[in-house]
Amino acid sequence: MTAQEVKFANFFETTLNGVLASGSSSATLTAAPTSNGTSNIAAPYYLVLDPDSASNREVILVTGASGTTLSAITRDVEGRHTSDPTHADGTVVRMAVVKEMFEDIHDRIDAGPSAIAATIIGDGSISNTEFQYLNNASSNIQAQIDGITAGTASQTIVITVKVADDGSGSQNVFYFLSGTDSGAGTRSANFIFQLGFKYKFDLSDSSLSGHNFKFSTTRDGSQAGGSEFTTNVTSSGTPGTANAYHQIEITPETLGIAGATSKLYYYCSTGGHSGMGGQGEVTLYPGAGTTLGMVLALGG
Repeated sequence: MTAQEVKFANFFETTLNGVLASGSSSATLTAAPTSNGTSNIAAPYYLVLDPDSASNREVILVTGASGTTLSAITRDVEGRHTSDPTHADGTVVRMAVVKEMFEDIHDRIDAGPSAIAATIIGDGSISNTEFQYLNNASSNIQAQIDGITAGTASQTIVITVKVADDGSGSQNVFYFLSGTDSGAGTRSANFIFQLGFKYKFDLSDSSLSGHNFKFSTTRDGSQAGGSEFTTNVTSSGTPGTANAYHQIEITPETLGIAGATSKLYYYCSTGGHSGMGGQGEVTLYPGAGTTLGMVLALGG
């Protein structure tokens, strides 16, 4: 049958008001089916025509109705007859429990969660859209939970980077935006970076063209004789183009043995671009009553 919720009224019985000819898909009743004797029930629902005649009884599905007028009916849903029988004016019409009702229930169950409206879950406060998000994302959510439990997953914080003059008219510097920030961004920003997080520096802004954003344990990096810091650092794309980024994941390995890497600095590795970076400090806080964390302070 169909994964549908059909309506039902106890003890309802009436008669046809007019002839129901073979092949006809509409009919008129003498009285409309009601739930309490006064309130009409809405389609869909099943009716049995001429229920006491073994040769002429017919189960129909009403899918459209207004009062006593049945505007849309499906004839002989059992497939009992070779052709639809003709029912005379005054034929008994009864609302009875029929097997098709149970088939509809089974079809709704077999259809699974996609056929269950969110309004019947909990107190109905969740919307169908929200429920669909949960339904579609359930396996991914579990995978993320499993990853966090196993220590293989990190949360990613995205920070947008731009390049602009520092106001002196002679020195370009990095500017940063994140979250709800807008506009030019903030230079010499200070960030708190925590263990177990990835910090993704989005380098896709066109102002980054020709500027290679890097980390070093030496202030101003290669501009001051230092080298690039690469532990748990990944890069993709060319700065100034779509989807380019430079990312660092903060783990114990990032810090090194006994916190050997206690400070990081960001800088521009392009030749002649000195002074663009600020200072970045990475520090563990193992003190009593303090949660382990790291601070990456980006300043200039």
